[in-house]
Amino acid sequence: MAYPFDRDTLLGRAIRPHVERALYRSLKRSLRAVYLKGELPKPPFVLAMNHHSFFDGHLVWFLFKWGGIRGSLLVSEENLRAFPVLRSAGALDAHRLREALRRLKSGEAVAVFPEGEMRPAGPLGPLKPGAAWLAKKAGVPILPVASRVWLRGFEHPEAFLLLGEPIPPDEETLEESLRGLLFTLDELYFSTHPREVLSGFRPILFSRRSLDERLKTLTEKIGQPSQTLISV
Repeated sequence: MAYPFDRDTLLGRAIRPHVERALYRSLKRSLRAVYLKGELPKPPFVLAMNHHSFFDGHLVWFLFKWGGIRGSLLVSEENLRAFPVLRSAGALDAHRLREALRRLKSGEAVAVFPEGEMRPAGPLGPLKPGAAWLAKKAGVPILPVASRVWLRGFEHPEAFLLLGEPIPPDEETLEESLRGLLFTLDELYFSTHPREVLSGFRPILFSRRSLDERLKTLTEKIGQPSQTLISV
């Protein structure tokens, strides 16, 4: 059964470029950069990521686009009732597990926020069984991903995505892996100067410069004022 604005419907295909453009512009206008550490495996797999930021859904979508992966993200029914057009960009109602399995078995990736809700940017919350269940049913691995969006030493927030190694579809293994990745990411945060990139991360999107960087560029363009102009 197709839902309104599903990505493969006529209407979904028609509006997808507009929805994806809006998602991309939101990232470009809001974040300084998106940084990545680790490698995306070839699908199919279930991507399991912690959820603490408004941008997490955007980041999953962008990661799939950047990696050339056809993927979906399980989204709460409440959000898709409010924003059904997101289905055109791969959002999938959380209760549509049969469709998620179909997409996995056809060689795609499916992303899940296993905590089941947005939480404060702290320790990993209790995990729901959906990610491990999906991966086990489809016979695919889980890709654990730790995500943080921090306002550090620049004007705009920065997003950091730390990809783990694919793991078997097991709840305890997933929890252990995600906790370890988040611990590693937070340790790097506390040990890195706020204006330096965390060790091992590379930018996959760079968009906004801070005011001081823009003023520095302007100063370099116009040059230093002459002594005559500033003498009193």
